[in-house]
Amino acid sequence: MNLNRLIKSLSPKEIKGNIDLDIRGIAYNSNKVKPGDLFVCIKGFKDDGHLYAEDALTNGAVAFIVERPTEGLKSSQIVVESSRKALAVASNIFFGFPSSRLELIGVTGTNGKTTTVYMIDSILKAAGKKTGLLGTIEYRIDNKFYPSYCTTPESLDLQIMFDEMLKQKVDSVVMEVTSHAIDLERVTGCQFRVLVFTNLSQDHLDYHENVENYFKVKSRIFKNSANEIIVPNYVINIDDFYGREIAKMVGMQGYFYGLNTPADITVSDINLTKEGTSFKTTTPKGPLFVKMRLKGVFNVYNALGAIGAGLSLGISLKDIKLGLEAIRLIPGRFEPLDYGQEFNVIIDYAHTPASLENVLKTIRRISDGRIITIFGCGGDRDKGKRPLMGAIAAELSDFFIITSDNPRSEDPMEIIDQIEGGFIEEFPKARYCKIADRRDAIFQAVALAKNGDTVIIAGKGHEQGQIFVDRIVPFDDHQVAYEALKELMRCSL
Repeated sequence: MNLNRLIKSLSPKEIKGNIDLDIRGIAYNSNKVKPGDLFVCIKGFKDDGHLYAEDALTNGAVAFIVERPTEGLKSSQIVVESSRKALAVASNIFFGFPSSRLELIGVTGTNGKTTTVYMIDSILKAAGKKTGLLGTIEYRIDNKFYPSYCTTPESLDLQIMFDEMLKQKVDSVVMEVTSHAIDLERVTGCQFRVLVFTNLSQDHLDYHENVENYFKVKSRIFKNSANEIIVPNYVINIDDFYGREIAKMVGMQGYFYGLNTPADITVSDINLTKEGTSFKTTTPKGPLFVKMRLKGVFNVYNALGAIGAGLSLGISLKDIKLGLEAIRLIPGRFEPLDYGQEFNVIIDYAHTPASLENVLKTIRRISDGRIITIFGCGGDRDKGKRPLMGAIAAELSDFFIITSDNPRSEDPMEIIDQIEGGFIEEFPKARYCKIADRRDAIFQAVALAKNGDTVIIAGKGHEQGQIFVDRIVPFDDHQVAYEALKELMRCSL
């Protein structure tokens, strides 16, 4: 593609050198540059792509998008206000606006994104569509699976995947959209057919500083999503305060849902059991009865968001029901482990105050025994969550173990002490212990459990590693719990 054509929409501040060039590809990592590429210099949190311009030139880059001119760089430079936005716009143009030729559904919110995405994907499949999926657990193009390195990929990688999906004849794509992705321009130019908002509660304040900023970023995708080609349908949880604020913003383009607020999609007769969840739904297209294997009122909310997405795409209630009822489990999302033990073990990704509270309240409704909770909080992340999660665990658990999550550069015991500070005065009789080693904590919880109890291992869910300051070590809550159960049962013979 001719560089002159590629940069027309970038509103460059300055152009240095010849732009009548043939561009064969785009890159933002100097190690991945190929001859004929346009290299986009992105300033990141820890590194700056401008520092690698010479490396990119050596590897064959013929032109550069920069935020500041690089002196001595003997190549064409297009100076822009934001190289991240320029990367998104240029990538979208280079690949021919691939999302406009796909049925693209985005799901955003603090909690429930992953589960809602899997529900929508199952509904799309029930309707006979060939699907793609992008999220926290995995990326998938039809039946080919790829590891997820980031919940929402960088803009160039996203457009590359959309392009590959088109080549594989994919009809519909459902993806998680994070606040970081919105703020860092990763989804700029994506043409969504449907946008789902699940909820908003405290998270990522290490990045956004406060909830108000967090909401402003989340809401931005609803403000900026409509374009001359596609005006998306919005599916919004209006039981959530911030959902109601977004609903005011977008008007009546789509479906509103809720359990406690008059809405387009509502529910009655929720029945929670050890086997799953059933409920009756009222929709603009008629009533619907759903009997899911997934558990919890929070999954009813996720299902309503998925139902709204299905209706927005013209999918029948029959196929929506088939899709929701086909899901057995989602890795690391209220995932039960059954190896013949006399008590329940559940792994869940709950890593926010709201999600931990939802999980523990659900367990209380379906379990007769004690709740034994294992959880921690991530290092170098929102520190304000730590005392809040401590108080929730103290209030809703019969016994809990505070342990490490991903400590990163922080001292694990300092994080644990900050969690403890959230409940020590309000719940002085709370029964708990502190075990920094997550493996030891899981073994201890399993050893304490009796017939009918539930052990909930929260925070990491599907993750396969634990992040420390200088290394990432393999760690799988599921595998460690299995080893603990195996040892317990061997010792009890």
